Amino acid sequence: MRKTKTFSSLRPFVPVILGLSLGFSMSLVRMPLSNDGCQNFIKDHIDRHLRSESSESDVKQNVAGAYQETDIDPVNPIYDNFEEFEPRIITDPALKPKIDMTANKKKVVRTRFLSTELGIREQLFVGVLSTPDTLPSMAVAFNKTASHLLQKVEFFVQGNPRAMRIPKYMTVKTTEEGNEISALHDVISAIFDQYRDTYDWFFLAKDSMYLEGDRINDLISHISINRKLYMGLPRITHGQSVSYCSLDSGILLSRTLLLTLAPALRKCAMEADTKQADVWLGDCIHKTFKGAVRCSSSIYNQDYNTYTIDTENFDPEHIDDVSFKNALTVANVKSPRMFYSLHRQFSQFEIEIATKKIDEVQKEIEYVNTKLPESLRQTSWPLGINPPYKPTNRWDIIVWDYFTEEYSLTCPGEVPKCELSGIDKLDIKNIVQMAMIRLNDKYNPQKISLEKKKLLNGYRRFDPKRGMEYTLDILLDTFIEGEKQPIEINHRVHMLRPLSQVELIPMPYVTESSKIHMILPIFADQKSNFDRFMQKFASVCLESDDNVELNIVFVYDPSDAQRIHDDDVFVDVKVKLEEYEKRYYKKKPPGSSKLIPWLSIKTEVPSQLKTMDVIAKKFPTDSLFFLTSVNAVMDEEFLNRCRMNAVQGWQAFFPVPFSSYNPDIVYKGQPLPKEIEIKPSNGHFDLYSFDEACFYNADYMSARNKLSEVMGGRQDDFVKDPMDSLDIFNLFVKYSDLHVFRAVEPQLKRFYAHRHCTMRSGDDLYKKCERSNAEGLASRTQLAMELFPDENDKTK
Repeated sequence: MRKTKTFSSLRPFVPVILGLSLGFSMSLVRMPLSNDGCQNFIKDHIDRHLRSESSESDVKQNVAGAYQETDIDPVNPIYDNFEEFEPRIITDPALKPKIDMTANKKKVVRTRFLSTELGIREQLFVGVLSTPDTLPSMAVAFNKTASHLLQKVEFFVQGNPRAMRIPKYMTVKTTEEGNEISALHDVISAIFDQYRDTYDWFFLAKDSMYLEGDRINDLISHISINRKLYMGLPRITHGQSVSYCSLDSGILLSRTLLLTLAPALRKCAMEADTKQADVWLGDCIHKTFKGAVRCSSSIYNQDYNTYTIDTENFDPEHIDDVSFKNALTVANVKSPRMFYSLHRQFSQFEIEIATKKIDEVQKEIEYVNTKLPESLRQTSWPLGINPPYKPTNRWDIIVWDYFTEEYSLTCPGEVPKCELSGIDKLDIKNIVQMAMIRLNDKYNPQKISLEKKKLLNGYRRFDPKRGMEYTLDILLDTFIEGEKQPIEINHRVHMLRPLSQVELIPMPYVTESSKIHMILPIFADQKSNFDRFMQKFASVCLESDDNVELNIVFVYDPSDAQRIHDDDVFVDVKVKLEEYEKRYYKKKPPGSSKLIPWLSIKTEVPSQLKTMDVIAKKFPTDSLFFLTSVNAVMDEEFLNRCRMNAVQGWQAFFPVPFSSYNPDIVYKGQPLPKEIEIKPSNGHFDLYSFDEACFYNADYMSARNKLSEVMGGRQDDFVKDPMDSLDIFNLFVKYSDLHVFRAVEPQLKRFYAHRHCTMRSGDDLYKKCERSNAEGLASRTQLAMELFPDENDKTK
């Protein structure tokens, strides 16, 4: 009975026991019979870093023993710096590392780009040899036709840089005067010293050679960077058997070759027995590598094709030569005009090649689509382009804009109808022309020609996944061969201007450590908001000791300025400033200047230029200004973006603030919130406000001087002072070469304030001011409820 009861109680566990037994048996069967090639680290080896009693010699003996056990070669052991693969927490205080708090440790400086840390280099550097005479003409033409397709282009000229006119937007470096060999020697040496760790390929050319940028990029992308490559058009001099690459047709050198060649250039220059620079370079390469490296025009099925112009009446559009169509470079270009003609023709070649590839891809897509299941046979138009955006709800629908050739129904300022002008008119004109070209290309084989009579209707919208979409209803005159009278038809055309390849614009390097000089103009009617501004400024900048200096400008009108000694309208503001100085600058030495400096100006028509003209003279040219308003609220994040987006000599930053609506309409007697929350019912991003700006003093002074030069010669033509009718935004747009960056800034907020608009500021500024007041009052719904309060009560 006992055995029966015991067996019945164990019966539920019999499958588990059998499963475990079977598992152990299978493990034994699959276990290797020997441990060759395995690294079995015993616990003593794993914990050797945690055992303070083990000596260094004991550890080495244990390591050697471990290698003998596993039959691994102990030479150059792989775990001299072995780290345990299991994380362990050190609980013994005696084994924890001691940190010397008094040690003066250096801060680890990380590189700016990940590619720098990984040692990833750029692809191609192009060095162009020019002369003082051809620099303003041929070199400029070379730069305009090739630099936008290449990563780096620099021009090298022999002579004194002060004696030559250097064109804009070109990197020009000068070398000492000498013969052709010394010029080429100096160029290669300069490239090697500065860019040997930056680029994998180096291309040398003259400014009398046209370079097809896309093809040179495609060539180097198919060649190994570890090869000692000397590539170009091979030539052989009379009486010599050593080939060299012609500099007239361009020379491609690999970094691997240049690392060995550059140290030997000086010796080769001293032993030169020729006056031709490219012959000297080929001879030097031959001697340095003992004949192992030769000039080649083909490698890895990649050909270096070149074409030389040998006639005076050369016309690129009428050359039916295969070698010309496949050319990577064209030598012996005689004039800048020829550069542009060549570029036009080679661009047409590239368009034809791209069109052919697109047709091939579309046919392949159509073929693959027939092989898919019926449920997956979905193709978009055009083939190969992303399908149209599908909204998730009614708020995500992309609306269509209606237009004709004369007007549009989508206008700024919510005007019902406006005349087409500027870039919009050019866009519509271009898309209609392209539609007619495509229609005639489609129907010409059928002996039908079409002429546009009128654009009846047009619709367009921007799809972020595809590009700009167009739908055109065109009234056409159709001419059929053999018919005397045209037939009038109405035809609908769908067009798409797809998004092109995204281009990264190089930006100069900036840091977040720059000091910001905050400029705050205050008017008499804004005094009540000053304390609120200072409270926020103190919490953001003074308490955190941020690198920001506040400078206040008191703007007096003429009547207030006359009473400044008896009744100063800003006396209470100045008292507040002294209180903040005492609170946050307790260590201020007696007799020192004000730590929150302020100054006063008098003007009938306040303007940003009048304020900045006074401020700019008191600061160095490299000062970073942040012009703000007393109603603004900002934080550390925005201040850092001000530092990063304003780049001296390159870019000015004009943030779009979030402005709150009129509290009397939005809150209606309810307590006002202390912070501004970004909601559609609370405010809006004021696109017509340019009160806040980040820019450098040098950029402002440069634009200001240019304005003075332009206005100086025609003062009689101006009835109004241009200082009153310009703001800093228009100053930079019209009178500087800076990039003007305008972006929505969620960390820059502004309390509601009604602007005082005056026609004396000019028509443009007056309209912006009025528009800002109109849109900043409240939302449409809130204004509608103010106009129809009875309807509001019914809805409740």
